[in-house]
This record gives sequence, C-alpha cells and structure tokens, in this order.
Amino acid sequence: MNKKKRIAIIGAGAAGLMCAYELGRLGYTPDVYEIQDRIGGQGFDHTLGWMKVMYRPLKDPLIFFKKKYNLSFKPLNEIHRVKFFSKNNSAILEGKLGYIHLSGPDQSSIYYQIYPHIKNCNIRFGEVVNFRQLNQDYDTVVMANGYSELTELCGLWNTDVAGFVRGATVYGHFQPNTVYMWFNTQYAQHAYAYFIPWNENKGSLILNMLETTVHGADICWKRFLSELNWDIEIGDIWETIHALGHVDKYFYDNIIITGGAAGLLDPIFGFGNVESLDSGGAAARHIAGIGDYNKEIAFWRHRNDNALILRRYIDKFTDEDFDKMLDLIKTPMFRTLAINSPFNIVSILANVIKKVVETEKLERILYPGTKEVVSDAKYK
Repeated sequence: MNKKKRIAIIGAGAAGLMCAYELGRLGYTPDVYEIQDRIGGQGFDHTLGWMKVMYRPLKDPLIFFKKKYNLSFKPLNEIHRVKFFSKNNSAILEGKLGYIHLSGPDQSSIYYQIYPHIKNCNIRFGEVVNFRQLNQDYDTVVMANGYSELTELCGLWNTDVAGFVRGATVYGHFQPNTVYMWFNTQYAQHAYAYFIPWNENKGSLILNMLETTVHGADICWKRFLSELNWDIEIGDIWETIHALGHVDKYFYDNIIITGGAAGLLDPIFGFGNVESLDSGGAAARHIAGIGDYNKEIAFWRHRNDNALILRRYIDKFTDEDFDKMLDLIKTPMFRTLAINSPFNIVSILANVIKKVVETEKLERILYPGTKEVVSDAKYK
C-alpha cells in the first residue's frame, strides 16, 4: 500500500483516535477533522462500563487491546459488584465483572489515554467539514463522527432503537467498585437507569429512555430522582438523542464507516466504546492492507444482531417481567454464565428467544420518520 496516500478521519472520538493511532503505527499520516476545539467525544464527562459479559468470547478487553494494538488502557476501577433494582425486586451480581472508564474531555478520560501515543497525525480542531468534499480531496475518508446524521445522508442508516439519554455528574459517598442499575417502567419505560462511580465521592447517574421528547425526559428524570431518594448533590446535567441502529454497508465510495456512525453500539444498553475503538483500528488495518474491515468487525455486528432480538423482547416487558428478570439473575446458572463462563450469553439468550417467541412478536413499529418496521427476521 502507498503510505503517501491521503487519508482523512472525521471525528476525534474513540473510533477516530484509534484509527489515527493505528495508522500512525503503520507509517501513515492522516488528517483528523474534529468539530470541537478539543478531543473528548460528545463534550461531556461521564463514566462507562466495560462489562466483560457483553464481549464474550472475548475474555478481557484490556488484554484484547494490548495484544491486537499494543495499547494499554488504565481503568478508573474494576467492577466487582452490580446491584440491580426493579419495582419490587433486587439482585446482586459479584465477581470480576469488568472495568470503569471515563469518557469525555477530562484529562483522565480514555481519549487522553490514546492521544499521547498518536504519531504522524495532523489533528485540526474546530473544523466543520463536508464529507462529500473530503471524499473528493482524499484517497480514503474514515467516518468516525459518532452519530448517524452523515450515514443517514448517505441513505445507509436504519434506526433500531430511538433512545434519549439524560445524565448528571453527582457527588456523595459511593463504593468505587459498585455499579447500580434500575428497571422501572414509571421512569425508564422499557430501558434502564444506571450509576457508575468515578471514585468514592463522584459518579455518573444516567437515565436511558425510549422514543420520548425532551419534555417527557424531564418528567421521567424527576420521577427517577424522587424514587431514588439518594443523599447526593447534582452537578452538571446533560442530555442527548441516543439513536441506536445499523448501516446497510460499511463502505460508501471511498468512505469507511466506523463506531457510532456505523451503528456499532449494542441495542440493549447502548454501550459501544470497545466496539468503536476496535472498528477504528480495523479501518486503519484495512487501509494499510493488513486486514479486512468487514471480517474484523463481523463479531460486533453479529453480537448486535443478537442483542437486538433481546431488545425487542424486553420492549414488551412489564414491571412484573423485570421483577422476574432479576429472579433469573439470582440463579446459580445465570451467575455462572455471566461471571465464569466463556460462552456468549447474549447469543444464547437470543437463540432461546427465537425458538420460543413468534417472529412477528419481535417486531416493533418505530416513530414516524424512521423505517416503518424493523424485523429481526432479516438477520437470520
């Protein structure tokens, strides 16, 4: 491959920075166009969880990135305990469950763990660019902007979950290795809320909702805080549309689509940090001719296809169903699968659901403006 080829990367988030890092490691000099005046993804600081159970058979994301990309990430903390709450039930899962990382412009975020290692790269901050123009000016363009707007313009985007997120940085007294999750249709609808600590005194409290308006999100947020009844001080509050979906293909002319723009976020929890990082690196390897992008991200697409089946099933849960789900979490079999087993629990549950639930019951009509019906039948 010609190492003098002109390469543009749109976005300096997880996928964009990882792509720039790997290209530099392989001897290329890409131009990165970041619309903000700094790195940091969406522009607000929040904690996120790398839950190992979501990446099986990949055992440990830290080992994976060290082995594949020679890049070491240092988490804020390990996750040793997840406390689940539904309307009338609770459950606790304990073990070496994953890692807590920080996302955002803070100097300790995961972006700044990549940034110092990037070589041979021109990052242009505060740049508003047109991807069609870059398409003309560069040999290859990597779309790593994190959102679906540009892939929608290309006619490639399919919305699977129309989500809305409101979160806050909160202050109090916390257990730094403990994550909390809530399932309650009164404020989270058929989604969830969660808390992930930064440390003993600070954390991120986040409410995920489906197909709602800003006004509806405000009402749900107030209900959640009232139900939570924690002794905390609320700092910065942020909110964002969180559309989850997939693209019909990952190549558009000379453009490679990565990360959130490619829909590489799991439809159950909306997490996608590990997937975005790997897809950015995979795009770089494809450009360098040492990897096949479609093959390298096939695992993530297949995992998300199965996760979407679970999402469709959960879409119809009542509070009583969430209570039963927590009963399942309490069982020794689930604990073994979630903590110690190498098996992909998402695929196992999806296959069980496909066998016992009629296909039409896994369909969901989305709000006007998206494609009429998304059916999991087409993923079989």
